[in-house]
Amino acid sequence: MSSSSTPEPPGDDAARLALDEVDEVEAILEQRPPRAEEALADSRDSGRGSGWVTAALAAPGMVWIGFYLVAPLVIIVLVSFWTWTDAGFDKTFTTANYSELFHDRTYWDNMLSTVVTSAIAVVACLVLGFPVAYFLALKVQSLRMQIALFIIALAPFWTSFLTRAIAWTFPLMGREGALNQFLVKLHVISEPIPEFGFSTLSVRLAMIQLYILFMITPLFFTLAQVDRSALEAARDLGANWWGTFREVILPQTMPGIVIGSIFIFVLTMGDYGTVATVGGGNITSVGTLIYSKIGAVQYPQGAASAVLLVVVLMIGVWVITRLSNLREDL
Repeated sequence: MSSSSTPEPPGDDAARLALDEVDEVEAILEQRPPRAEEALADSRDSGRGSGWVTAALAAPGMVWIGFYLVAPLVIIVLVSFWTWTDAGFDKTFTTANYSELFHDRTYWDNMLSTVVTSAIAVVACLVLGFPVAYFLALKVQSLRMQIALFIIALAPFWTSFLTRAIAWTFPLMGREGALNQFLVKLHVISEPIPEFGFSTLSVRLAMIQLYILFMITPLFFTLAQVDRSALEAARDLGANWWGTFREVILPQTMPGIVIGSIFIFVLTMGDYGTVATVGGGNITSVGTLIYSKIGAVQYPQGAASAVLLVVVLMIGVWVITRLSNLREDL
């Protein structure tokens, strides 16, 4: 019988091939950087060139902001430290304008009433606007119908702001206005309510009507992005409507609430046209006080009043932004 050599086990060949492949891979990795590092290096190289492109694209907007926002604010701050004279003002540095304002009770009473009016407008617009945005975003399934209804909501805002303020004031408000007559005919009231005339109540109602779309719009877009699967999961787990709203819907819509609140707070704090038109000259605010000082050629006092108003606005916006981290939530 012829002797034959014993064959090697197949497992040894497989292990040897695997070790050879590992050695080849290690040799390749030593000679060539990983693809991730290559991509990062390429992005850094391309980023150096694209930085100029980004700067060129941002330049027109920055110039616009600098000319129409930053420069006027700087000028207002400078004028607030000038000295008022009978002829207008003198470029002599003084802090008397701020000293007078800090001791002016009328100014701070109007500041307080303006803050209260703005807070009421924010809360009222949120309470009235949230159901509208909720219905448009979550209840209307057809995208075409959503767009059509949203355009209908936008329709009143195609007219001038002053036109809407006047239309709200004279036909609707007043002792003989449509609102009083409607309530009298329904026997809700026995005689016209004087507060529906040139009053603080009329100004606040007008502001709610004029600015509510600034709350509906961001709420609509944030509600449209609510995760539908999370809503279904909450229902499957037995959550009721309030639990689903509190745990799922509200956290995802906080950015829209914050953005809408900032819009309305800033717009109503500096609004003097609505106060002058709807209030009929009987109601004052910080905006009307600043307007009256500018009209009386008291530019330094008016500028100081505007600077303090901006400071209060910044504090209010800071308080509102504490409700949500927009960078993380958006």
